[in-house]
Amino acid sequence: MTGGGEPRSGLSGRLSGPVRSVWAKHDRDTEGWLPLWCHMEDSGAVAGLLWDHWVPSNVRSLVAESLPGGDEDARRLAVWLAAVHDIGKATPAFACQVDQLADRMRGEGLEMPTRRQFGPDRKLAPHGLAGQVLLGEWLEERHGWTRKQSGQFGIVPGGHHGVPPEHGQIKELDDRPHLLRTPGPSRPVWQRVQDKLLDACAAVCATDAVARRRRCLG
Repeated sequence: MTGGGEPRSGLSGRLSGPVRSVWAKHDRDTEGWLPLWCHMEDSGAVAGLLWDHWVPSNVRSLVAESLPGGDEDARRLAVWLAAVHDIGKATPAFACQVDQLADRMRGEGLEMPTRRQFGPDRKLAPHGLAGQVLLGEWLEERHGWTRKQSGQFGIVPGGHHGVPPEHGQIKELDDRPHLLRTPGPSRPVWQRVQDKLLDACAAVCATDAVARRRRCLG
């Protein structure tokens, strides 16, 4: 793990400012940590290798047949979905869990309550569910997708730990927006960070595939 990540190609070259302080992994023994942008980049890279060398050809064909760009679009889509699967970690409900890393983010303008201040409500925003909501908002608000269209992709981050969220869980989180973005002056900073991460993943991984897939969904 790193202490913030050294500049490199891919996502890193597109990201600066508060977004680089957002964490994804923390090692309690060493206090090392992995930035979210780095975890997203690594996840996409691993997905590409799995697609090329492990996913059965009939599965690749099944995905590819519904995309205008065929195999190329299918690979891009798989890599992009893997890259964005943990976007729900870019939320105060997740970031507050490690005090020193949360303080680092607060220093960059990403204010958040402490874990104790959140209380039991924090458990209503597990990062998978939070990721489903954030990805859905990004597809709908920034790219004009319908709720039905976005849901077909949002379920990937939403269910990446094995169990897709239920409608009631989504409703409970919708009623508690403070779990996704801290209200007040910090809220637009959280919004920019989330959008920057998703924008960068789309640009690096799958911009064309995402746009063309929407047309296929109708």
